[in-house]
Amino acid sequence: MSADSAVRGHARGTVTRIAARLVLILLATAAAFWTTWVRLVHDTWTGSSIGFVFVLPVLAIFSAIGITLRRGPELPIHDRQTDLIVGVIGLGLSACTLGLLTPRYRYLYEMLHLDLLAAWLFVVSACILLFGLRPTTRYWPCWLLLLAAFPPPYRAMRVIVGGGSVSAGATMLLFAAFAAAIAVGRTRTRAWVGAGLAFAVGCAVLVVLRIWFPTARVLVYQAVPSVVAVLVVAAVMYVDWRRRRGISLTPLDRDLDPLTAPQAWAAAGTVAVAAILIMIIPIPPDYDRTFPERPGLVVAQPHTVPPGWDQLSERQYPWAQNYFGQGTSMTRQLLRAEEPNPLWDNESRRRRLVIDTVRAKDQYAIDRYPEFVLYNMPQPRISPPTRIDLGHGITARLNTVLDDRRLLSWTWLTWNWSGTDGSERISLIAADNHESDAAFPPPQPSMLGIFENFLHQFLRGKAVVLDSESEDVDSDAEHKDRDMLLSVARAIVAGTEAK
Repeated sequence: MSADSAVRGHARGTVTRIAARLVLILLATAAAFWTTWVRLVHDTWTGSSIGFVFVLPVLAIFSAIGITLRRGPELPIHDRQTDLIVGVIGLGLSACTLGLLTPRYRYLYEMLHLDLLAAWLFVVSACILLFGLRPTTRYWPCWLLLLAAFPPPYRAMRVIVGGGSVSAGATMLLFAAFAAAIAVGRTRTRAWVGAGLAFAVGCAVLVVLRIWFPTARVLVYQAVPSVVAVLVVAAVMYVDWRRRRGISLTPLDRDLDPLTAPQAWAAAGTVAVAAILIMIIPIPPDYDRTFPERPGLVVAQPHTVPPGWDQLSERQYPWAQNYFGQGTSMTRQLLRAEEPNPLWDNESRRRRLVIDTVRAKDQYAIDRYPEFVLYNMPQPRISPPTRIDLGHGITARLNTVLDDRRLLSWTWLTWNWSGTDGSERISLIAADNHESDAAFPPPQPSMLGIFENFLHQFLRGKAVVLDSESEDVDSDAEHKDRDMLLSVARAIVAGTEAK
């Protein structure tokens, strides 16, 4: 056999083994987290911005190709024992994240998606087992880019930019710029140039989409500008660099190094077994996100003030669109009883309460942000719920909420419903303090404040009941203003029929 034939045979064998291992990793990840992918596809189809997690792998592939094309020779230093130890530990962390952390923060599942963090750990660990620790860490910028699939950073940036479809696309351009910098970054200058060009090209494509396809899905705004920008910039800068140096445009014009692990049957079996074991770990079941239909409910119209109550003020929160999407709104009404009621206050004071209403055309848009996350309550404790029938097929959830930092408490009655042209989430809040200056938890537009809420809730663990839907936690909390809130809620529900 000639030397050229031996080289070609080595190249074909190496490429075949690499492809086979990548296919195994892809199939194992798809199987292990099958329920997660199904949920993400469903949420993306219903208009959620979570579809960006399907775009990031494409950007990561472009950046990985760039690293591969410019990689130089390396010393053949490998330790398969270390690869196996680190890889198995990583698979164990993936299983723990999915099986222990994700159910613990079930109430924040839609926002945190800790199962995506588990999937990232699984892919990294599988690559370490099948390719080795050093080859895997060689692509650390790509892994960092994929880690951005963990939703909170993306959603925080999107809210800061504006919250609509264009904002979703503009936020993705930041990741596209990072991917382009990785792909073309032979030098630091080229990386900055590539990032700037990718952002400029992406903005141009985004403008075209906004003008010609304003009603396109959020996923289109996220995928098309970012992918086109990285593809165009990487291809142009690659060709330009090769031609200016008189180098062939052939991508791999060098010999392929042998794989760290020429035979990895044991590692492949470990990945397959881990995928099967992780596949049987249940992730938190969906809440019942079906909003009951209420005949006579017109979402675009404000609700009639219940009899026996005066409206003292009404406030709109325009920033709500940044969180729930375009076309949504959030309103707070402050009500005061017309007459004292000794059943509600033993000193016959005129009680006050607030009604917070979130309106959207799509019921899924409302549930993307859990209710209590949006309020300025850094250290809340939430009691298990009491289910209450408001009549006309509407069931409400009653909780007692305590703020340990400010030593305040509120009784909270919430229900969801759908009507003409959209859906609503209505929250009635009564303060335990019956004075005329009683404080109510204010909605907050600050992502920093929401992050503080997350951090407190995440670190306090079982010191608080985070899940407002939980029915499994004992609590001595009393719903002090239950009767008052029920009378107002039932009047609102009955009032929609009068319309």
